[in-house]
This record gives sequence, C-alpha cells and structure tokens, in this order.
Amino acid sequence: MDSKKGIFSVTPEEFIKRDEELTKELEERAKAKENNFPVEVFPPVIRNIIKATHQNLNYPVDFTGASILYAASVAIGNTVKIEVKKTFQETAVLYLAIVARAGANKSHPLSFAMQPLMDHDEKTYLEYEKQRQQYEQAFNLSKKERDKQNDEEPVKPVWHKLLVSDFTPEALIEVHRYNKRGIGVYIDELAGWFKNFNRYNSGSEMEFWISQWSGKRLTIDRKTTETAYITRPFISVAGTIQNALLKDMARDSRSKNGFMDRILFVIPDNLQKPYWNDSDINPDLVTDWNTIIENLLKQPLQLNDKLNPEPLIMHLTPEAKNLLITWQNKNADACNDEDNDAIAGIYSKLEIYAARLALILEMLDYACGNDDVNCITARSVQGAIKLVEYFKNSAVKVHEVLNNTNPLLSYSQLKQSVYHALPQSFTTETGQLIAQNHNMHERTFRRFLHNTDLFTCINYGEYEKCI
Repeated sequence: MDSKKGIFSVTPEEFIKRDEELTKELEERAKAKENNFPVEVFPPVIRNIIKATHQNLNYPVDFTGASILYAASVAIGNTVKIEVKKTFQETAVLYLAIVARAGANKSHPLSFAMQPLMDHDEKTYLEYEKQRQQYEQAFNLSKKERDKQNDEEPVKPVWHKLLVSDFTPEALIEVHRYNKRGIGVYIDELAGWFKNFNRYNSGSEMEFWISQWSGKRLTIDRKTTETAYITRPFISVAGTIQNALLKDMARDSRSKNGFMDRILFVIPDNLQKPYWNDSDINPDLVTDWNTIIENLLKQPLQLNDKLNPEPLIMHLTPEAKNLLITWQNKNADACNDEDNDAIAGIYSKLEIYAARLALILEMLDYACGNDDVNCITARSVQGAIKLVEYFKNSAVKVHEVLNNTNPLLSYSQLKQSVYHALPQSFTTETGQLIAQNHNMHERTFRRFLHNTDLFTCINYGEYEKCI
C-alpha cells in the first residue's frame, strides 16, 4: 500500500482535485436552489434603503425587506383591504418570524423598520400623559367646584398605541378596543410568545391566534374585566427566533393544527456574521423611510354607523386578477400533487398571503408617491407572487429542519458544503486543505471536527464522517 495514502484510497492532492470538481457541482446545485429575497418588488426608494442598510450597517437583505413589509402592515391596519371577490377580502395582517443564529444581526433590521412606529407611539404617549394629568386634576375637583367652572364629568383618557410587546390576550384586546385601526405585536424573541400559549388555559391562546389571523370576530369574557368584543380585529405579529428553537415552536400540535402554516419565515441561505465597518447610512434615507410610514399612517380610518372600522375596498385590475388566478391555479396543482400534508398546508395558506402582500406592496407604492389609493395593479400582484415563492421556499426549508433527523441541517451552509466535500475517511491535513478551498478558517474547521454527531476520530489525526 502506498505509504503516502496510508489507510485512504487517494492522496491529498487527488482529494483536492476531486473537491474542486465537487465544489463546482455543489455551487451549481446551490445556485439552482438559491432563495434570494426579491428586493425588486419594492419601489426604488425602498430598494435604496435596503441596499444602504446592507452595505453600511451589515443588515441581511432578507431581514430588512421582510421587516419593511411588517412595519407597513401595522401602519396600514384596518384602513384598506383587498377584494379578490365579494366573499374573499383580506387585510394586511402578517405573522413574521426572522430566523438566525445568535449574533447574526437579526434584531437590528426589525428595529430599524419599526422605529417610525415606535416614534409615533412615543408621541401619542406624551399626548396621553398630558390628558391624564388634566383628567386627574378635574377628577379631584368637588362637584361644587366643577359646577362653578361649568365643567362636565371628566372622561378618562386612553393611550392609542400601535405596538404591544408584553401582554395577555385580554390585555391585547383591551388595547385593540381603543385602537380600532389595528395593532402590531412586536416581540424581539418569539420563543417567549409561543411558550406562553398554555400559561393560563391549555390550547386556548393558540386558538386565539389562529382565529385572529383569519380576521374572525374576537370576544373575551372574564370575571375580572368587562366583556370585550372586536368586530374587525387587526393584529400583526413579528419577532426573531434562533434556529435551535424552531422545534420548540412546532411543539404542542402547532405544526399540525395550521398555526405554523400561518407564519412567514425568513431564513436566509448561508448567513454569516459580518465584519464591522466604519460607514453609516445616509440620514436622508432614514428620513425617507419615516416619511413612507407617516404617509401610511395618514390614511384615514373609516368607521360605520356602529363605530366599527369600515376599510376602503381596493379591487384588482383585470390584468392583476388574471395574474393572481393563473398563479393560484398552478399553486393548487402543486398542493394537490403534494403527498406531504404539512407542505400542502403551507401552499394553501400562501394563497391568502398572495392577496395580503399585493395589498401591502400597492400601499407602499402609494406611500412613496407613485400611485393613488385606488386599485391593486398587476405590478403589485407580480411582486406578491415573487414574495410568496420566497416565503414558500423558506417554509419548506423550516419544515425540513423540523422533520429531518439529519444533524447536518442545523449547521451553516458553509459547513454543510465542507462536509459534503470531505471524503468518507480523511486526515486532518486533507480536511484542512478542503476547508481552505472553501474559505473556511483552519480554527473553524478544527472546531467543526469536534462535533461527534458528524465525525468519529478513528486514530490521531484521522477521521470518518458519521453521515
């Protein structure tokens, strides 16, 4: 046996040659499976914002783009809805989960997109505080003093806020009672959200969120509070979650009762922690984003004679409707041909999201000064279809992570590529050469070798793959 080869069938040099061929093949496969966020669906000013935050602040494009959709959803609220047909009308409600490892810059893009809404809440809180102080002063007056000043019985003020972070369903509906426009649930760590589902009554809170996503009327009856009744609920949800906690999200039947199907997952391919730089975003672009949200918030909320929201109905143009129906027919075929019920459920819910995302894109066009609030154009439907395809691929990726026992799927795309490129048996020297060829640092590769679910050390400096 060739002493240079040792227990292996080829030399390190031959490994490198094979690795180069395999790398090219894997790159071609990866390119075919790439799931790039379709930034082109946004108006030019928003595309510039996404590009600038990526270049200057290291925000992943997927995270910023999805966060912009969510912020727009909250700002739109119950002011408008899309009508596909009389019995098929949708608002802009989204459930969004940004997925990445700790330290992957997943929270900052969401905070950036939400900042104008947080500023709005801060402004309304200051107004509420002034009204509250005036109320307390008036409330402390005697009836005689009040009659002398010709003052009526003071009315207790409420804070009309858009965002909620820490809540129970009862508290959430209480906030919604006084903000009929709608509210956004903004949670930095989504794990805390779904872990509290069974905190009070087993299963009831999860059912609440499933019903709310569909826009069903909400009623809360509790002994300690007044009965609350919301005829047109609008509650959008967004937050972040680490890859390792995805399986926790799917527990307690959440992967089987349709709850998971209602979540838009943002889980980029091969996401790496970026290096710092000393550049910053142009303040004018921040101002542009503030203006866009302000324009959406200026859209008036119409109320009917019962003081319930009456959203403006936006119809699809004939071209837009044809595009949506053609896409839906293809999606229905894919759903019917799918043997996996979980994947079929994902496809089904995305048909609803196609309409909702078209509405959001049309309103963003309006907020950027490109259109009037009139109808849903073909451009917005085309953009919504691209977004739905992106979210479909992401949902399938999450499904594979949840249902596949292959431990390799929990590692980054880079580590998966290196693992596939390694022969079944190899020396540390050969492995380092292959890792280097994939731009993986030597120290990172050595740590990678310590994962006993992937590698077995058969002798000093000699390894075998477990998968």
